[in-house]
Amino acid sequence: MGYTNLINKFLTADLVIVGGGLAGLSSVLFTDLLFNDELKERTSVVLISKSSLGFATSTYYSEGVFRCPVNGYSREAYLRDVLESGRYVNRRPLVNALVSESLESVLLLEKVGIKFKSSKGFLRVVSDDLIFPGKELVLALRSYVLSKKNVKILENTYVLDVILGSNGSFYVICLSGNGDWILINSKVVLLATGGAANVYIRSDNPSQHTCDGHGIALRLGLPLIDMEFIQFFPLGIAVEGRPSLMIGFTKGKLVNGRGEDLIKKYGLDSLGRAVVYHRDKLSRYMMKEVNDGNDVNGALLLYPDLQEDRLSSGYVLMRRLNLSPPIKVLPTAHFSMGGVEVDEHCRTAIKGFYAVGELMGGVHGANRLGGNALTACVVFAKKAVEDIKNYIEKEFKDSVGRQVDTEVLRNVIERYNVREGPYDAGNLRNEIRSIMWSKVGVIRSAQTISESINELSNILENLHKIRIVTRHDVVKYVEVENTLLTSLAIAHASLTRTESRGSHYRVDYPNEDPNWIKNIIIKYNNGRYTINVEQVK
Repeated sequence: MGYTNLINKFLTADLVIVGGGLAGLSSVLFTDLLFNDELKERTSVVLISKSSLGFATSTYYSEGVFRCPVNGYSREAYLRDVLESGRYVNRRPLVNALVSESLESVLLLEKVGIKFKSSKGFLRVVSDDLIFPGKELVLALRSYVLSKKNVKILENTYVLDVILGSNGSFYVICLSGNGDWILINSKVVLLATGGAANVYIRSDNPSQHTCDGHGIALRLGLPLIDMEFIQFFPLGIAVEGRPSLMIGFTKGKLVNGRGEDLIKKYGLDSLGRAVVYHRDKLSRYMMKEVNDGNDVNGALLLYPDLQEDRLSSGYVLMRRLNLSPPIKVLPTAHFSMGGVEVDEHCRTAIKGFYAVGELMGGVHGANRLGGNALTACVVFAKKAVEDIKNYIEKEFKDSVGRQVDTEVLRNVIERYNVREGPYDAGNLRNEIRSIMWSKVGVIRSAQTISESINELSNILENLHKIRIVTRHDVVKYVEVENTLLTSLAIAHASLTRTESRGSHYRVDYPNEDPNWIKNIIIKYNNGRYTINVEQVK
């Protein structure tokens, strides 16, 4: 595939936003709210969504809850809780920004018609959907963004890669759903592609989450931070043919194959408190039961109290999925605390390149405080757009256009050449996810992590053997590469942290070590990972 006969469309932009979830949609909202009329008039914005805008995102399937200092919950308490949950390895400037700007930023969503009800420490989206109130939020933002005539929206378009131009601009290489190859030259790129929890075969994240932003960042040489920290939710559906979604029951019994009540066995207060306050411990205890052979066909049994929990989201989901007690459950990967290293303005190490939402790392530390996922998306989308406004207005002087280093572009695109090969991309990606689940999952050790690195590295060496025949195969190939590169980053970071902290549990280092109040920074270059350990900033 040569450059000249490959690109179907060439676009220019001042700002390209990649990602159609809450962080990406909020970024468009803030360009509208923060840019003056003159700047809006002359600023071209392109929003790229891998799927239909707003759908297939974690926010759509969320509970629509934002943690904020409201109703007697002070900023001081908020700050304390974030740091305590993160086990003090959070980047403090990011936490300060989150805490100080959360309420103001979240309330700006009222501009798109969102209504909130408040309780101590939380704003909740008002919605008729008991299972996924986040749908209300996404659909309102989607409608607002679609109404903006100055924003070009590319739906069902996959970003294969981003390369840096000689003048500091960026070339975004895309493949649309109808097969068009699109090249966009932009002054600024903002990635909002979501987290990395879907590197696990058991995850409640949408299947379209394939670590695309992580892969792009790694290939650009950007550092990732805190990649060892993955949050698992203990009560994930483990019924064949059903998705591995969280099921929100708080009343009832969780038993093993021997009929033992695990809440009593491990001295926990109640199922509800264990799910809310001790989900890491409960996830570990559940996996220990499975590893000890006390499972029921690889899972444990949940007997919900249907009288007490009849109004819960778990009850509604159980009925919607046609499940009946006992429900087979097992932990499911839910959220990744780590991601691209950024400052409090979401700037990466490359000028003009930003990361927001779950893709960015550093704010949550070793474990995310409940309610902070959506809050962080909105706060840091606003922070990024504020900085981008200044960059476009005052700093970036060159124009963007069709001048492109064809040799650099050709080298990138040659990775997608048509070729026969023994490996199918879809099968290989599931193999990667199975390795991650079994060896770098809830319970880890030096032995299992090292085994995973060896197996994943062998796959990396054989990536060129993946079969690419159609343009659909090109997308699947890049998804495998992104998943693989991110999985290796998680594995290397997990091996490096020789302690247990927050969501990271090492059976060979089961205790928290005060000497490990540090961040692990990992970079990738030409098949090799480099790791630095830094004091928390």
